[in-house]
Amino acid sequence: MPASSNAAKAAKLAAKYGPHAVAAAKVVGPAAKEAVETQRKRVANRNAAFDKARGLAAGSVLRQREGDEVVFVVFAGDEPVAAYPEVVTPLADLVKRANLSQRVTPEQHDELRVSKRAGRAARKIASRAKSSTKDDPKELGSGS
Repeated sequence: MPASSNAAKAAKLAAKYGPHAVAAAKVVGPAAKEAVETQRKRVANRNAAFDKARGLAAGSVLRQREGDEVVFVVFAGDEPVAAYPEVVTPLADLVKRANLSQRVTPEQHDELRVSKRAGRAARKIASRAKSSTKDDPKELGSGS
């Protein structure tokens, strides 16, 4: 498709749906911005917890909830030593009824991240291969 017809199509869509997009952004924008900021803080806290656990003997991290907040509790052996973000609740009370078998070591966390990344890359490659065979009629068997 020529670039000029793509530009014309984009202009038509912008004229048709632009006002709706602006209205939706005004309504949803602040909530979306807050959700993104919450997730950014959660990732920063998780990374800080695993960095702390790497420096400890037998360090591990347990994800807990305190109210509406996700807290990452760092353990040295079986003793809780820190929480990210910091909480007012004593660590012993925070993990009193927790399932300690769900703690994750920094090495396990790294392995999980690598395997998830590899899975995403494999799916992306498969998706690209699938879409390229759609475009090539010889691959579909319609050619001679």
